[in-house]
Amino acid sequence: MGAFDIPGVEGKHGYAARESVVLKKRVLLPLATILLAPVLFVLLKTPTHQGPWKPEYRLMASSIQKQDIVTIDNFRRARYGPDGTPREVQWERRSVDLSELESVWYGISIFREPALAHTFLSFDFGDGDPVVVSVEARQRPDQAYGPVKGLLNAFHLIYVMADERDVIVVRTHLRGERVLFQPLTIDPATRQELFQELLARANSLQREPEFYNTLTSNCTNSLLRDVEFPVWRRYLDPRVLMAGLSDRVAYEFDVIDTRYALARLREVARLDPETFSIDDPAMSLQIRNVYFARLEQSAKHR
Repeated sequence: MGAFDIPGVEGKHGYAARESVVLKKRVLLPLATILLAPVLFVLLKTPTHQGPWKPEYRLMASSIQKQDIVTIDNFRRARYGPDGTPREVQWERRSVDLSELESVWYGISIFREPALAHTFLSFDFGDGDPVVVSVEARQRPDQAYGPVKGLLNAFHLIYVMADERDVIVVRTHLRGERVLFQPLTIDPATRQELFQELLARANSLQREPEFYNTLTSNCTNSLLRDVEFPVWRRYLDPRVLMAGLSDRVAYEFDVIDTRYALARLREVARLDPETFSIDDPAMSLQIRNVYFARLEQSAKHR
């Protein structure tokens, strides 16, 4: 008790303190609840396979392997209208022979300059119809993709397995994205291991759904597991977080052609819509022919 305080009578300092406590209870606690509610909502959400989904995400790919033969269920062949939405989606069962895997190509599709991008891998078995594996956000009919929403459990994770006319054409010809596409310089055993790893991941997702995450759900992280790239850098290195720069990491670890400067390699790898037709069944062969022709031209001017 202060020297001038009267017993039983609250001083002005005590009154102010009590009012402060009341203010906190009446204002700050409800405010904190409002701010924390969205966080709790995100954390408490549970992933599900239950639809509805957009037509191109209706089914999830899965596979079985017997020796070298891999059979893929729900292999997708989507064809798109001028607005970039699917006008036809076909699903099929397809088999490939691991021993015939000739090359793996790395795709970077930059949808927002300079470096917001989607990455994908294309496995070429020499039959003119490569298998593309694309790690994507599985969306419902009323959803549209957004990188920020991809951090808040707004989407589910899906490993799409499709043909190149499906995954590439919609980006080059219809969405107007800048697409870089080039082969990886990895040995045959690593090619097969990478393909099998992605197949196993797709199978696990069919058994147990997961949410998509903008930072970790991409083909770049799968590729980096096969090089001596520190795990922590996968989540902190801006060249990984901004997937449009991920070829710099691939270049650093010699998984793309390092005989040329990276800037020149990007020019060679760029897919120009004028060089192949949207309905060309030989599209995959054509874009590879253009790539190697450009590379040969670069070699002449070194």
